[in-house]
Amino acid sequence: MDRKGWIILIFCSIALMLNYKFLKSNQEKLEEGTKDTTEETVKEKSINGAADDITVKSDGADASSENTPATEAKEDEPYELFAITEGEKVTKYTFSNIGGGIKTAEMLLEKKVFDENSNVAINENGSNVIGALAQSYKNIEKTYYNRIDQSNNSVKYQGQLEDGVTVTKAWTLDEGTADKAPKLKLVITFKTKEGKTLDLNQYSITTGTAAPLYKKEQVNLAGWFYYEDGDYEGEDHGNFTGGMFSDAKDVDTVKAENLEYFGVNSQFFGTAIFPQADAKSDNLWASGKEITIDDGKRWIFQMGLELPEKTLNSGETALFTYDVFVGAKQNRQMAALSDNSDDIMNFSMFSAFGWISDKMNKALNGIHNWFPEDASWSWGLAIVLLTIFIRIIIWPLHNKSTRTMKRMSKLQPIMKELREKHKDNPQKLNQETMKLYREYGVNPMGGCLPMLVQIPIFFGVFNMINAAVELRGQPFMWVDDLSQPDHLTDVFGFPLNLLPILMAVTMVLQMRMTPQTGDKLQRRIFMLMPLMFFVFCYNYASALALYWTTQNIVSIGQTWLTQRMPEAELVKKPARGSKAAALADDGKPRKKGFMERMAEKLEEAQNQRDAAAGKAPQKEKKVPGQQAPKKPKKRTPRTGG
Repeated sequence: MDRKGWIILIFCSIALMLNYKFLKSNQEKLEEGTKDTTEETVKEKSINGAADDITVKSDGADASSENTPATEAKEDEPYELFAITEGEKVTKYTFSNIGGGIKTAEMLLEKKVFDENSNVAINENGSNVIGALAQSYKNIEKTYYNRIDQSNNSVKYQGQLEDGVTVTKAWTLDEGTADKAPKLKLVITFKTKEGKTLDLNQYSITTGTAAPLYKKEQVNLAGWFYYEDGDYEGEDHGNFTGGMFSDAKDVDTVKAENLEYFGVNSQFFGTAIFPQADAKSDNLWASGKEITIDDGKRWIFQMGLELPEKTLNSGETALFTYDVFVGAKQNRQMAALSDNSDDIMNFSMFSAFGWISDKMNKALNGIHNWFPEDASWSWGLAIVLLTIFIRIIIWPLHNKSTRTMKRMSKLQPIMKELREKHKDNPQKLNQETMKLYREYGVNPMGGCLPMLVQIPIFFGVFNMINAAVELRGQPFMWVDDLSQPDHLTDVFGFPLNLLPILMAVTMVLQMRMTPQTGDKLQRRIFMLMPLMFFVFCYNYASALALYWTTQNIVSIGQTWLTQRMPEAELVKKPARGSKAAALADDGKPRKKGFMERMAEKLEEAQNQRDAAAGKAPQKEKKVPGQQAPKKPKKRTPRTGG
């Protein structure tokens, strides 16, 4: 390797180590804090930078509503409704008299990370129920509601919101199917007594809370969202922390147009509220603060929507209807909630590839359905098969790319001569290079096509795995959970994850089998890609490393097969301007290729520069290995005699 190559290699290695060190340092700072068995204290940033003490109980509940009215001294009598999908209980909704809403929604088929004895429970970190009314983000009701009716799929509560105002909350459960998530209908009724009026828009309906389930969950995928006027908007904790160009906030407000739904979510679970025609409003608010989860600082979010602007006069009644979803974000079920609810999947890290993520998720679920329900490795096998199908689809591009690169490798001796000859004239070198490609019919872009196609596919799979709740807790070979790194053990305090190592090794083997093109520096930089992907995927979900390792293995097989095919011939095309060059193989006029048009443009530009410098127009020069055309013999005119 030359000096420049060593410099770039060392620089990239140092940058990767510094990046890892920086991320690790930030993670340690983020997770600083002490854990008490009874209660923990965390700081909530106020808008002017001051901090208020907020107590977080050992069971995870926070006391975020410091200014709420005191709860009446009545005992809470929780009531449970079960969502049943195809004969199986999937969700347990626990309702509370305090607020008359959903205290927790327990996912009966979803276990907590590293704890197979506990189920995921949505809103377990919140002190307010889903469906509570609020006068502000810090003034959320603690009203005691009497349960006045119930059945196996409904429950109704009634309470006194304030003097002279009676509120009734009726919840009805709509059972789900494999293609439709279970949801609840909430009907809130306000009634004033004689002589009492009420401005309804002073109250908001709230979502409850959402937060990461454990400290290593991706924090950028937890936040709040809303869909307005044809656009999905998702936000995380950025507005509440402030930054270089913004101030920290206690609450963020939004004036939405044609609001369709809003809610809060974590990486795989969420709560979404769909206001119906009688409850349409435009004024949203969202709040967030830090809490402690597993000794790490994470953000918890809550959202609210003001009731419509309406004054309830003496003795009048007003009714508002909402559809409420609380559960796991499965792609096909999300799409069935409303016309635009598929965006709740939050394929947002690389939003330009969101449509690919959607197709990949549907394809993955379709392949998984081929296996029996009790197949333990079914999701891992589905990823392997999906990868194989993708590689088969792009096989023609891969084959063409390999053959193009082999032809380019045969041109390397001539390219080396051109680089030596025109080392002081880059423009001339480019022109001669393009001319060489044109004469031999080689398109260097053809060697990049598979990589260009794989990049959007890779980011599409990356997004899909980010949000694929189906992969949670699913084993494959030595992997316990495809949504987590395949951690085997620790070596000197460093986690040993096997799949990313196999991914990097197979990637190096694949690149070794690929014909080498370009100069040494370009090849050395290209060889850094396995290291970059290794660092990128090392602490990510093992499903992504499984996908990339499988595609490397299949690609190695395809490259091996291509190399067993007949060698690609390097044939020079007819000279430009000749009759043969103007005709295709079928005798029809031939269209100029990309490299031919590029070479002509470069030659034209060079001639213009020569003309401006007072030089004669450029003539065709002999290319190394090419014989010059023979000159016609000069014939002597005959004379009489």
